[in-house]
Amino acid sequence: MTNITWEKTAETARVHRGQVAIQRRFGYLIIGVALIAVVAYLLISGMATGRYYMTVEELVEGDNVGKSVRVAGAVDGNTIRFDPITQELSFVVANIPNDDKALKEAGGLSYVLYEAANNPDSIRIQVVWQNAEMPDLLQHEAQAIMTGELDENGVFHANEVLLKCPTRYSDDVPTQAQVGG
Repeated sequence: MTNITWEKTAETARVHRGQVAIQRRFGYLIIGVALIAVVAYLLISGMATGRYYMTVEELVEGDNVGKSVRVAGAVDGNTIRFDPITQELSFVVANIPNDDKALKEAGGLSYVLYEAANNPDSIRIQVVWQNAEMPDLLQHEAQAIMTGELDENGVFHANEVLLKCPTRYSDDVPTQAQVGG
């Protein structure tokens, strides 16, 4: 009977280790390239959608009819209407800048909201929100950030409304917090 044996020589072992090392490096290279591609994709898509909201002016002047957008404005408190039977909430928002630098140059968010809500010449849109509850923070000069669609009549139909109360961003100290004496 014939006995077949195979002995691994030092040379064969060295060649085999080299091939394994090359395969391992190639695997690391593939993982590294894939990781870089994922990070690049996230950065690019993040920058493309990085703006949190558009202004009322951009909404009205752009081709945004029927598109789902997020828009922010200052609430005109004199226009707030709520029908508890149909649960329809409507109000008007005025244009405010969405640039932090412009807000600071104009005197801060509270001042910008005050000016926009009280200036009859500011660009405005009517907002309608169906199946809504009357929010506590919906008041004159509140900042409203809304998601929804603009219709062909220039009415913004909101699906979601987030409100920021202007007094929470005021630099003034409330009178009850002032200490006399």
